[in-house]
Amino acid sequence: MTTYVPLKTILHEMILVYEKLLELGKEKQAAIIKGDPELLLSIFPIESALLKEIRQLEEKRQEETHSYQSLSLSQIIDRSSSFTEKDELLFYQSTLQAKLKGLVDQHQLNQQLIENSLVYINSMLALYTQPQEPSFTYNAAKHYPRENSHSRSFFDAKV
Repeated sequence: MTTYVPLKTILHEMILVYEKLLELGKEKQAAIIKGDPELLLSIFPIESALLKEIRQLEEKRQEETHSYQSLSLSQIIDRSSSFTEKDELLFYQSTLQAKLKGLVDQHQLNQQLIENSLVYINSMLALYTQPQEPSFTYNAAKHYPRENSHSRSFFDAKV
């Protein structure tokens, strides 16, 4: 009878890291909603370290499954003879799938929030940088034209 204790340990560690990533994704969502770039920038190094940890755990998992003739987790579950180990491995598999789906959903939500923020920023910039309507009163530009005064840049516009 084969024991899958090292594999279960790795899967458990992966679940813990995915939970941390999910919590971090929610913190990122709050930072995006608040519009707090400092908080958002402080999250990136932590997220990067967790992703590095996930890569290392994935390499360990691949090495461990290689010792089981490179079987996938589903195949290992099918070949397991112990019902308790089968149940534990099924639990790890379903939990990992749920965590990964949660991460994908959180990532898509954060991406949508960022896109909405960018649309808002672009519309505000367009509002402030649109050409000024011609005035029907005295205009110095008509009487004293400057070189290259065809359009005003954002920094020349009055707010």
